[in-house]
Amino acid sequence: MAQTVLRSAVVIMIVTLVGRVVGLLRETLLADSFGTSFEVDAYRYAFAIPSMIFLFVPGALNAIFVPSIKSMLVNGNREEAQVLFRKMMTVTVSIYFVIMAIGMLFSREIIQLMTFMQNGSEAITPEQRAAQLEMGAKLLQWMWPSAVFIALIGVFQATLNAHQQFFIPQLSTVVNSLIVCTAYPLLVPFYGIYGVAMGTTLGFLFAALSMIYALKKERYSLAPDFRWNDTEMKKIGERFIPIMLGSLITQVYTFIYPVLASGLGEGRVAALGYANIVYQLPTAIFVAAFTLPIYPYLVEYFTKGEMGRMKQSITEGMQYLFILMVPVIVAMIVVPDEIVSLLFYTGPDGEFDLTSIDLTATALLYMGLGLFFFAARDLLTRAFYAMENTKLTVIAAVVGILANILSSLMFMTYLSHGGVALGTTTGSLVNMLVLSYFLRKHIGPFIQRTFWVTALKTVIGAAVMGAVLYMATAFVSFHGVWMQKMYILFLIAAGAGLFFAVLVLFREPLALRIIERFAGKIVKRKRG
Repeated sequence: MAQTVLRSAVVIMIVTLVGRVVGLLRETLLADSFGTSFEVDAYRYAFAIPSMIFLFVPGALNAIFVPSIKSMLVNGNREEAQVLFRKMMTVTVSIYFVIMAIGMLFSREIIQLMTFMQNGSEAITPEQRAAQLEMGAKLLQWMWPSAVFIALIGVFQATLNAHQQFFIPQLSTVVNSLIVCTAYPLLVPFYGIYGVAMGTTLGFLFAALSMIYALKKERYSLAPDFRWNDTEMKKIGERFIPIMLGSLITQVYTFIYPVLASGLGEGRVAALGYANIVYQLPTAIFVAAFTLPIYPYLVEYFTKGEMGRMKQSITEGMQYLFILMVPVIVAMIVVPDEIVSLLFYTGPDGEFDLTSIDLTATALLYMGLGLFFFAARDLLTRAFYAMENTKLTVIAAVVGILANILSSLMFMTYLSHGGVALGTTTGSLVNMLVLSYFLRKHIGPFIQRTFWVTALKTVIGAAVMGAVLYMATAFVSFHGVWMQKMYILFLIAAGAGLFFAVLVLFREPLALRIIERFAGKIVKRKRG
């Protein structure tokens, strides 16, 4: 199991990394064109809707749909799988078409609700708020069709994953970002920030279209099928509501940023948005890469009653996530300004200035503290899905959101928008702890001794890396934006190399497997 999971994880990580690099280019274009301006704040309010849908719908549909279609494929019922695909596609698109229609009618009210905390704030005048509300509503209307395209993306990705195809679904994210990037030279000069909204919607459309060829090769038809009243669809429906509800509650974090930070002054909402982009980079690359291929094994082991192997899988997943997340956390703590500058700063002539760097770095520092909590929460949630116990994940998500909101309100008094970011970390920690408590009650102690051994080695390696990064940035600097960017890139690569070198000295087996797997991929590429 370990080698198969790692092999799939490496494929997912590589493609996701490329997608995130292109996605960061997209965000850099936004930063260079509009900075942390009024228009970006309005765009962030509006984009929170499709962003939330994209963050929870594909993942939720994967958890809901993969077990059903995979069991049919394993039993040789390919035709039944093809029929089920058409039914699932039809019902999902129908639901989100209705959501889109209602959302377009009430776009103004939705934006108004999201910005209500600006009432009475001295940071923004009534005239500015009215203009922001109008702009946000129009931007949201341009982006509402994304809901339907995202629904298609979710069904398509889940179906291909059931066939052990991970490359094409992950590649769709690259297509998405490339389409948005083309909006800057083609649409933004004529439509301004509205051109970004148009490009956003087109990006989701082309991401869905990019998977059609792979589906056709597996002989799936896109013809609608409204015969939903059968046993398998009822089983999917039973899983649908709690999983979608839990995922939706979890993604309320997307709304918390603009709502809580709206009264803290201009640029704070935008800074949290930029920091979240950086925060999502390691989570997208590493978390999905391991939870996605581990999930089917958790289902198999629980079904067979092999609890020992299930606990071992959970422990191993936590080890991988800890090894990959902790050095990233240290980097975000030690050099947040340098990371933000690397990704978004283009020079003194750009709109993303030193103030923007400082605001975004502050948010990134406090947000980054919760990276491992977020990753572990996702893995533990999958364990509950494998046990077909979805109610507890909803309870944990609700408790986490409440902890997020309450802690954000408390911290922002002292840390401004940094308090909102720290609230996110607190919410993820509480969510993880609640899931851990319930999982321990159901299957007993599930974290084995090997995790703590790996954790100790990882902390030592990350501490060495952090000390070197601090000294390298505190005492050495370069003039010129691009020379500085090259130096930061070199430091990040050298820091990662140093971290893994420490783990190799400690003979950490999982680190050795990661290095061997990546080295194997590079050798194969050179030979090809």
